[in-house]
Parts: sequence; structure tokens; C-alpha cells
Amino acid sequence: MKMNGCGNDFIIVDNRRGVMDGLALPDFVRRVCARGTSLGADGFMMLEASHVADFKMRYFNADGSEGEMCGNGARCIARFARLIGAAGTEMRMETLSGIYQAQINPHSRTVKLKFPDVALAELKLNQPYPPAEPADHYHYGFVGVPHSLWFVERVAEIPAQRLVEWGRQIRYDRERFPQGTNVNFVEVLDRHSLRVRTYERGVEAETYACGSGSTAAAIVAGVLGLVDAAAPVDVHTRGGLLRISWGRTEDAATEIYMEGNAKLVARGELLPDAWE
Repeated sequence: MKMNGCGNDFIIVDNRRGVMDGLALPDFVRRVCARGTSLGADGFMMLEASHVADFKMRYFNADGSEGEMCGNGARCIARFARLIGAAGTEMRMETLSGIYQAQINPHSRTVKLKFPDVALAELKLNQPYPPAEPADHYHYGFVGVPHSLWFVERVAEIPAQRLVEWGRQIRYDRERFPQGTNVNFVEVLDRHSLRVRTYERGVEAETYACGSGSTAAAIVAGVLGLVDAAAPVDVHTRGGLLRISWGRTEDAATEIYMEGNAKLVARGELLPDAWE
């Protein structure tokens, strides 16, 4: 099935019966995610059986690398799971970065995803960045996957090529980010809303939205006092709106929820020419 969450698009396969067995997955994913020559997508997901949750979500970036999870992808695979009978309207999914919970709104295309808690001590805030572009300091946190956050002005006006250049420069900065990082450019619009554009690791390009990056932005902005942490934050992405809410204890960000759309685009079968 082809789906997208706020424009972040994915190919999703039900692999509970091992239909993907025997394929060299990294090469297969690179080929089918290629735009123009195959179906094309930002990522590829498989729904598999799990012993600890309703199902397991396996996520692959468009470059064939396996990722810990994907926020927009998790919303999409939740709706997919409901459609194929793998879960009800409320579910738990196993990922490489822990157990996530999802709740489907039966009256709309939206899904609410609950993240595991984020330890505040593990956030790296106000880190100096001597190159000074796109900013002279950044913030970093692992929210599902690694994210760096760069607060800038007029983020919508940054030329696409410049954003990609900055994104690659930062993503491949092995001294600061040995595992690589997603690069989120964040603008504070008011006390309840942000605008975010993201260069995604594994896609190696700007995507229409990044759900976990938007969640990381809302948490960090709240910790820094740039938005009201006690109220939901509306995050405006190129592909649509995400609503983030979370609570706080002395040590952690808790009850972290991200809500946004999960759209069905097409269903069918991939033909051999898509990957051979």
C-alpha cells in the first residue's frame, strides 16, 4: 500500500507471512523507493508479527538503511494495521526504539501516536556551532531517532538548495553526530505554534514533514521556554499540520502525543520491474 502522513510518503507491506523473505532488503528498498524509475517513496515499512505488541514496525529509509522508527510512518502503519485486521482502533507497535501506542480516529484520517518518555538529562541544549550557519548554536535529542534542532527566522523563506546544503553539512558532521542526525530548522511563530522544515537522514533530502522531528522541536522549544509547554503546540510543516502535546516531570518529558493525518493513496502489488 502507498500512504503518506503530512506528505511524508511510504510503501507498506504486510510481512506477517514472510512474503519478503529471500530478498536483499537494502537493495530492494533503494530500488522501489527511487522516484521516476519505480513507485518512489521517502521510506519503506513492513508490518510483522510481534511477541510484545500487536505488531512490529520495521522501517527502512529510502537509501536502504534500517531506521529505529519514523513518526509519520508510525501513524501510517497504524492505520494500515487497522485496515488489514492486525489491530483495532487502539494498538501497540514494537519498533527498534521501543513500544509506541497509537489511536485511530474512526471519523477522520488522523492518528494520535504516543511516544516513549524522553529523559531531559539526555537532551543537549545550547551547543556551540563555530561555523555559525545556519545558527551559532543548536540543540540535540533522541526522540525516536536522532534529531538536531536549529532555531532560525523566516524558515519558509530559506531557499531549498541552501537548506539541503546546510542539512548535508550537519548530517555528515561525524565529530558532533557520529551516527548522523536529522536536521530540523525551527521557527517560533507564537507561544503555541512552530514552523519546521527537515533534512532527513536516510532520505538525504528535505521531506514534506518529519513527525519525530516536529515532536523533538515542540519538546525542546517547551524546555527552553519558547512555547507554552502546558498546552498543545501546532507544528506547521510543508505537508500539513501536526499537533504535539506532552507533560513534564522533574526528569522526563512524559505523555508525549503527536496527532496528524495518515492518508491512503493506493493499494496493489509491486511488479518485478519495480526492483529488478
